[in-house]
Amino acid sequence: MLPTRRGHLLRNTAATILLPVLAILLTAAVRNSETFALHVYLPFSRRAAGLLGFLFSFSTYAVAEVLLVMAAAAGLFFLVRSIVRAARERSGWPLLMWLSGFFLAVASVYFLFILLWGGCYHIPKLEKRLELHTVPQDESILVAAAMRHLEDVLVYSSLVPRDATGAVSAGGFDALAPEAANSVKALMAKAPDLFGSAIVTPPKRAASYKLLGMLGIGGIYVPFTGESVVNTVSTDPFLPSTMCHELAHRLGFAPEEDANLIAYLACMESEEPIFRYSGALMAYTYCYSAVTDPANKTVLWRRLNEGTADVLDDFSRDRVEWDQYDGPLREAAQNVNDAYLQSMGQEEGIRSYGRVADMLIALYLEEQTN
Repeated sequence: MLPTRRGHLLRNTAATILLPVLAILLTAAVRNSETFALHVYLPFSRRAAGLLGFLFSFSTYAVAEVLLVMAAAAGLFFLVRSIVRAARERSGWPLLMWLSGFFLAVASVYFLFILLWGGCYHIPKLEKRLELHTVPQDESILVAAAMRHLEDVLVYSSLVPRDATGAVSAGGFDALAPEAANSVKALMAKAPDLFGSAIVTPPKRAASYKLLGMLGIGGIYVPFTGESVVNTVSTDPFLPSTMCHELAHRLGFAPEEDANLIAYLACMESEEPIFRYSGALMAYTYCYSAVTDPANKTVLWRRLNEGTADVLDDFSRDRVEWDQYDGPLREAAQNVNDAYLQSMGQEEGIRSYGRVADMLIALYLEEQTN
């Protein structure tokens, strides 16, 4: 039995070394060859996401959550079994075999992550593909862009359905999820060269929304199941943009600023006021954050207050929902996310979400010249 274990250990060790090497080589190929990235890797990633998403579309909840629990339970079961065997045999071999299997599993997950989607972080950025001129702008331009999106916020705020308390009542996740897929499909039809062909299915709801709330996570894309998972802690005005953001990830727009821009454009393609309202809220928030002069921020807030109290109430209601789950885990999760994004080549980490403001401003300037 010992020679068999040694052979098994050697095979596990070899595979554990080989798989990360293959992942690194694939990443290098995507990073260094635009042709390979856009015409080989990206289409493959989109087709894989579409196939996996279709296979797991039988549930409106994220199947990935169940698979994660099953994987953790299996790992724990085999660990306990290895400990028992080690005690009976008075040998460290069972534990050594468990460790080799564990590291092989980690290596396999990393390889599959890069193969299925992780390489999308290294394809040419959206601003390059759209030929957007994202250069530093005068403060007056930042204010003008923010004001442009603020006017959209005020218009669509008056068109969304509200209940007797004034809260937006657009049907919640179940009503919004199918329209999110339709909005993304409409954008894809408008720009086929950018999106190619891909299957788009509605986003999934997270069963572990409370845990995600404590971690401060609004949504996540799971490449192993092709699922765009959304946290239902968010209120109706903010769900559509989050849904479209996660669907954008599924289509290969991995950098956060790229997914944000696709989410905004998809929301504005929708015929539903709630989607346009959500997209406008997101665009205004990021453009407002780009304004640095306190006096100019005051001008924007004054205009918002002149328009309607509903928008401020919408922000407040959403903040109340998220504040229920605030705690020490949130800061730790943000640090992990920041490190993860930097490891994927996004040097600005979580600040990269805000870089969408540069692209929104560039689009605004193009709009003004046309």
